[in-house]
Amino acid sequence: MDLWTKLKSKLSGSKGLGTLGLSDILARGVTTILWFYLASIMSSEGYGELHFMISIAAMGGVLSLFATPTAVTVYVSKNFKLESTLYFISLLAGLACSVIIILIFSRLDVGLLVFGFIINDLTIAYLLGKKQYTKYAKYLLTQKLSAVILCILLYYWIGNVGVIYGLFISYLPFIIILYKGFKETKISFSDLKPRKGFLMNNYMISLASVFRDQLDKLLIGSLLGFSLLGNFAIAVQVYAVFMIITNIVVRYLLPDDARNISNTKLKKLTILISILISIFGVFVAPHIISLVLPQYVDAVDFIQIMSLGVIPATLGLILSTKLLGSEKSKHVLIGRWISAITMISGILLLGTVYGTIGLALSFILSSTLFAVYLSVNIYLRTNESNNMSNGVEL
Repeated sequence: MDLWTKLKSKLSGSKGLGTLGLSDILARGVTTILWFYLASIMSSEGYGELHFMISIAAMGGVLSLFATPTAVTVYVSKNFKLESTLYFISLLAGLACSVIIILIFSRLDVGLLVFGFIINDLTIAYLLGKKQYTKYAKYLLTQKLSAVILCILLYYWIGNVGVIYGLFISYLPFIIILYKGFKETKISFSDLKPRKGFLMNNYMISLASVFRDQLDKLLIGSLLGFSLLGNFAIAVQVYAVFMIITNIVVRYLLPDDARNISNTKLKKLTILISILISIFGVFVAPHIISLVLPQYVDAVDFIQIMSLGVIPATLGLILSTKLLGSEKSKHVLIGRWISAITMISGILLLGTVYGTIGLALSFILSSTLFAVYLSVNIYLRTNESNNMSNGVEL
């Protein structure tokens, strides 16, 4: 049975995975078209500056999300009725963070986008926890298509800030889902006390992720210029496309892992696919980018090297789902911070000296160390138990 037949069998054998997969692929395709179109009509400096400001909003959103998407998905899937409490804390923190950003940067658009990111993350996590994949697909695709129309129209009207306003407006329909969460549950801070360890660990994991995925852009823009950041942002968009299948599988697995449902064959197949994608990224994708976006010369080197990071990133995410699903997030937390510190150190040490190559190497090294740490930890735990069934399966 060839690879495509196996993948098709998996998708057809699970309606939920098929719906989730198709919606995520379409959404990523729409998003990629938007960003590539904007890149084609903007200079690399302008494109880099836009992503610099979006990264500020993204950091503000994650700092405000005490109710991390992972925690919401896990608790909703277990029917713990914590939605109102988690939403309230995150939205209140988001209000404070938005005000601070507006005061510091004098950018209303960036402050509003913080709220947009919070609304999006909480809503998506809720729908995944409920396993309402059809509704998830409807809202996700509506948001992406709205973003394309709004961002392009507002860009031609008011420039770069129009893109950010467009993104914010596209998230507003998700408020309906949050309202339902508030309506179905009540605010009760006492219910969080027995779960504060898991919540805090997941919050710290999110902070580590945002330091790796957003602070890098702020450092690159500040230290190496918006032009190089623009090229890096293009490479990150391509990398995100390469990670579509992995992210689909991980989103599908988390609610199942929270219910102790094993999906070993699917996990192994996903790793195999990541290897093929990496090969494509090294040898084929750079030529496509050179033809489509010839002004982003440095993006080619970025893509060739960063493509190798798809394999360890996939392994790390799959290993983390079982731990997160069983609320054992300590080692994922440590691994995320190892990854974040590696990325930031690499930018400061390798990026400032070797430029494009140094930044790309830092990117894949951070993913590799995360996967290695989790693999070693799981191996040691399995040996100590002397029973494979008591360890964490792949």
